[in-house]
Amino acid sequence: MVRQFLKPKIETQMAPYSLFSALIMIRDHWSKVQGKREDRRLAGVCGLANSGNSCYMNAVLQCLFSTVPLVEHLLSSHKRSQRNSPVAGVFVHLFQEVWQGQGGTSFTSPGEMRALVSSLHPQFNNQSQQDAQELLLLLLNALHDDLKNKGERRQTGSSQRLCLGRKSLSSAPAAGDSTVVTRLFEGQLSYQMLCLRCDGHSHSNQVFTILSLPIPLDSYKCSLQDCLSLFFQQSTLTCGDQKLCPECGVKRDTAVLTSMAKPPEILVLHLKRFGCHGSEKRKLRTNVLFSLDSLDLTPFLSRPSANHTSYSLYAVVVSFCARTHARTHARTHARTPPVIHSPIQKDTHAPAPTHANA
Repeated sequence: MVRQFLKPKIETQMAPYSLFSALIMIRDHWSKVQGKREDRRLAGVCGLANSGNSCYMNAVLQCLFSTVPLVEHLLSSHKRSQRNSPVAGVFVHLFQEVWQGQGGTSFTSPGEMRALVSSLHPQFNNQSQQDAQELLLLLLNALHDDLKNKGERRQTGSSQRLCLGRKSLSSAPAAGDSTVVTRLFEGQLSYQMLCLRCDGHSHSNQVFTILSLPIPLDSYKCSLQDCLSLFFQQSTLTCGDQKLCPECGVKRDTAVLTSMAKPPEILVLHLKRFGCHGSEKRKLRTNVLFSLDSLDLTPFLSRPSANHTSYSLYAVVVSFCARTHARTHARTHARTPPVIHSPIQKDTHAPAPTHANA
């Protein structure tokens, strides 16, 4: 069913949110790596030494370790010999230690990655706690640029890529070229706009890598579907947010209907845990419940899709401290074990619970 406009009433908009709380990475069932599982040692399970306040970085890296298509691609296509790909080279070296056991121990020190992160942006060139979501964007952007410059490219249509729902340290990978980063993490949103004076329609698309989801206010618990419904609900732009109507030639109150035009292969969701209550900023401690199976995006699609739109959870980053950017730990739920072909060892992980919360 194609999503349709509802004639809106002008209402006070919900209080804005900001800052990092939880990062949820979900993978499309359709794109799971297929193969026969073999019981061997737990390849891909490796501790990371914490140097100072680097737990936010280690948590993000643990999620990337479980992103099997990314690991497969880099280890098969970009072995340690790429001197002209410094960013990809650091990823390859770390993935080799984790997945192929080249470090020789049950843990490793990501010092090379820490040095890379410090060189990419001055914000990360210190021992302070930082935002895990911004770090993920920075790493994906740097890896994309590195692979693009090396020649791993595929021309795509020009459009803007963003982390949707908040301003971020780094925009998503620049448009115009495709790499494994964009092929795995890139999706597209559709915006239908309706002028509330003349009923004139307009339309635009926007490419994204991360969706920042609002959490319903004043609720003890909610579901991830509730957060998605809130993100995709029809909104009305008034006052200083009015849009220029092509028919009227002036800015008018505008109804906006957001939908998913192209679901990504790997969906990254960010829960916005901080909001405003009047002039006071507060943390939203709402329990967000989600299943480890079958997150269905069908209700939010702009048009029916023949592709599978059901996702399974495989990694979460959670902040456990009341203060922002204090302590972040990774919880990798490898419910469906990554089955990887050479050069990575195959592996079986223990099944995780059927539900979780963040």
